[in-house]
Amino acid sequence: MQVYEIAEKYNGTAEMCKELQEYNTFMRFLISIVIFGHFQRPSVAANMTIDEFVRAKTASDSRVIILVSEHKTGAQGPAQLALEPAHHKLFALYARRLLYCTQFSACMLSACSAH
Repeated sequence: MQVYEIAEKYNGTAEMCKELQEYNTFMRFLISIVIFGHFQRPSVAANMTIDEFVRAKTASDSRVIILVSEHKTGAQGPAQLALEPAHHKLFALYARRLLYCTQFSACMLSACSAH
C-alpha cells in the first residue's frame, strides 16, 4: 500500500492503525522527508519526540518549524526542521492514527529513549 493510500484510509476517521506494515511504510516515508527533503542528519529523524512535534510553531510563510534538541551536532543548539504544510499534515496524521501500531510512543519516528 502506498503512503498516500494509507493517509487517505486514516484521514478523517477515528480508526487507529492495526497493521504494522502500514506503520512501517508511513514511518519510512516521513524519515525520508526529514533526511532527503530537508537535508537533516538521520539523528534528527531518529530523536524527534512527540513533545517537540506538538510544540512546533508556524512561521509567517506557513511552514511549521520543529526544534529537535537531540541530534549529532546538538551542542550547536536544536536542529530546525521546517515542514511544508502538506508534510506537516502527514506527520500529524501519523501521530494521531499510525504511531499507536507500536509500543514506542515517546519518539516520533523511532524507538529512541525519551529525553
